Amino acid sequence: MSTLFQITIENLLKSHHLLDAFQTQADFHVRFDMPGYERLVIERHGELISVAHYYEQNGDLVPDPDVELHYPTWTPTAITQALGNRREKFIERDGKTFVDTLFHRQVAFFLALWARNIQAQGWAEKGQVQDDERD
Repeated sequence: MSTLFQITIENLLKSHHLLDAFQTQADFHVRFDMPGYERLVIERHGELISVAHYYEQNGDLVPDPDVELHYPTWTPTAITQALGNRREKFIERDGKTFVDTLFHRQVAFFLALWARNIQAQGWAEKGQVQDDERD
């Protein structure tokens, strides 16, 4: 079952004729710009999806937030926010893998909120693809 976040990102890509490339290319990258908002970048590298807003600080681009999801399930696996706050669903310690049991519910709530913001801000209609960034 598709989440609101998946539907929103796929609709954004579809509105710019990029959904097929996202789904078929193992390496995909696109940057959207829209006046008044931080740039929005969507990437896919094999089974890793990254969706992030970027702002500039002292000449450096800083992702905030940057969410990582598994492709093709769109299951969130990590989230990074400004100032280096990173949270992962799977935690490796002493050769063992632990699962953060609260991760999915908490991050899914955030992603639904982010999806509603992306829709309300009109990225599908007003976002501009940067041609030099397009695959």
